[in-house]
Amino acid sequence: MLLVLGGVAGLAYQQGGNGIAEGLARLQSGGKDRVTDLEMERNELKRELEMVRQAAEVDREALLAIKDQIKTMQSERLKMEEELAFLRGIVSTSSKKQVLRIQNFKLQQGLEAQQYVYKYTVSQVINSGSVVKGKIEMTITGLKGEKTVNLQLKQLSEEKLESHKMRFRYFQNVEGKLRIPTDFQPAKVKIEVKPTGSKLAPVDAAFEWSPVS
Repeated sequence: MLLVLGGVAGLAYQQGGNGIAEGLARLQSGGKDRVTDLEMERNELKRELEMVRQAAEVDREALLAIKDQIKTMQSERLKMEEELAFLRGIVSTSSKKQVLRIQNFKLQQGLEAQQYVYKYTVSQVINSGSVVKGKIEMTITGLKGEKTVNLQLKQLSEEKLESHKMRFRYFQNVEGKLRIPTDFQPAKVKIEVKPTGSKLAPVDAAFEWSPVS
């Protein structure tokens, strides 16, 4: 009787052990499967995150491109408005005595110390139609110490110009470079247009010395 009970107990223990082992195996297998699933989910989330990041980068670049395009359009519009104003000035016939004009004076700091670049346009009304000849002189007024002095173009021109030669039918763009002495403080620029012949009267204009960088 005891032998039978012992055999039954041993069999039950063996079967119980086998059941536990099988349970552990199933748990281990299921755990591996779960880990695999979690790994796949993690990789999928990483891919989605990368897609979102790339989309955000594209949106940011697109926004920057749009901003640059707007700036370009605004710059072009301003340039067109300036050109339109210039052309209106050329075709204007409101003044019969003064048919020559000095327009669009600009002064910029140069690449070197005490260097300045100037630009402006001289024009006549289209109705005149004749070729304008002559010269253009420049005078810079300012302070040297406590004394007001006038310096001529030939004293400041990097190109060693005494004046600009003038020859045009409708308009002429004028530009050059100035080298300002360190002990001189410019205040104003005076431009004098002196045509040859008696058909056109001389013209002059004064501008504040206000260079832009």
